[in-house]
Amino acid sequence: MTTITIKQNNRLLILLFTTFILSSIVLIEPAPFDVLLLLVIAFAIFFHYATYQQIHVWPIVCLLLFLLLNILASYHFVNVSIGIRYSLITIYLIISWLGLSGITYYVGPSILPYIFNGYVISATLSTCLGILAYMDVLPSLDFLLQFGRVQGFFKDPNVFGPFLIPPTLYCLWRSSQYGVFHKKGFIFLSLFLLLSFGILLSFSRAAWGNFILSLLLYFFLIKMHTLKRVKTIFSLIVMMIPILYVAITSPKIADLFIHRLGLQAYDDNRFSNQNAAIDYVLAYPLGAGSGQSEVLLPISTHSLYIRLIFETGIGGLIIFLCFFLLCLYHAIKLLKITSATFQGYFVIIVATLIGILFNSMFIDTLHWRHTWLLCALPFMKQDKLLYRKDG
Repeated sequence: MTTITIKQNNRLLILLFTTFILSSIVLIEPAPFDVLLLLVIAFAIFFHYATYQQIHVWPIVCLLLFLLLNILASYHFVNVSIGIRYSLITIYLIISWLGLSGITYYVGPSILPYIFNGYVISATLSTCLGILAYMDVLPSLDFLLQFGRVQGFFKDPNVFGPFLIPPTLYCLWRSSQYGVFHKKGFIFLSLFLLLSFGILLSFSRAAWGNFILSLLLYFFLIKMHTLKRVKTIFSLIVMMIPILYVAITSPKIADLFIHRLGLQAYDDNRFSNQNAAIDYVLAYPLGAGSGQSEVLLPISTHSLYIRLIFETGIGGLIIFLCFFLLCLYHAIKLLKITSATFQGYFVIIVATLIGILFNSMFIDTLHWRHTWLLCALPFMKQDKLLYRKDG
């Protein structure tokens, strides 16, 4: 295996850091992030900065089978242009997983701070501008809102909210490392609160549930001393009081919050739509083909699992879940053996992957870029930097 120099390694990491700074700007397709990521992957493969080992075999087999099932289901295409477009996005995301997982294995754990710090900067920028637009401070940015909900530089608040969860947990972890009374600790805790407020203003019920579940899993999995954990929780409660006060006293926020907590007018239509999707599969077990749920059903499936069954059949759902659970398994495995230096990263990855499984019951998450990122990061070489030192 080719050995990269420190200078070459840093060059690749800086490219990744720059790429992830743009990860929240996805109003257009292909997004700047997509173009840069493909260039980084091409750069890494050309200079042999990506490595594939036995750990990659079964996930790659699952993805190949998933693509094969998509091809077989394309026989039933009703709208060919939508089918091709949706399939190309899926193929791009699979390429992104292949590239990032190979780079991650080769570079090792030093890749993690570059990706997560770039992610935090991107999420913070999008959240700040979204909040300013929501508060009517910058009316010219009203395109960052959708029906009174913050969507940032995304097309949908239901994607923007979950996108913020990994960097939110990362900021919480970093603040606990420094302590809230340390300058850097206070900055990270402030970013945690800011991004949490962004999740709230997305008014996505699935994102709220995802965040609560991921946060609970974070506290369950992170191995801090009991006193330190109590201090962190207490600090969070104290810091959350101003946000809760704003939410309660602001009629604009409170009214929409209460409204979103209840059943929506379209919920009944959503459930009947999902029943229709399942009935369709009984007639076409191989599925209707990629993207065809947008053509054949009255509304979106609002569920990854229903969409996969409808478009690729039960086989497609099983194969994709096998891929996802393999990624989760490797993340849990690394969490168990990693040193304290990198433990927080894998706590965040495990917690958010499980949160995405929950979120996927209510939203189609197949084309979420950050889902494929989190699935790629656990494929890391288990070198001495990850193992605990005995004695």
